[in-house]
Amino acid sequence: MFEEEMAYYNQHRQEFLSKYEWKYLLIKGSELLGIFNDAQQAYAEGSRRFGKVPFLVKQVLKEEQVTGPSMT
Repeated sequence: MFEEEMAYYNQHRQEFLSKYEWKYLLIKGSELLGIFNDAQQAYAEGSRRFGKVPFLVKQVLKEEQVTGPSMT
């Protein structure tokens, strides 16, 4: 899931870093559909446009944050 969206993000990552660092991007397929100040705004717009169809909300960061299952 999100292979196309992540490939698009990675292909344009340097451009996104120079223009949109710390912002949240709304990506569907290989298209940037919006730039937002917070994840909630991006998610709300994606939900409004696509309903329950998957879309990617990605924060633009120099160092990617890796998250995984909690060990607690």
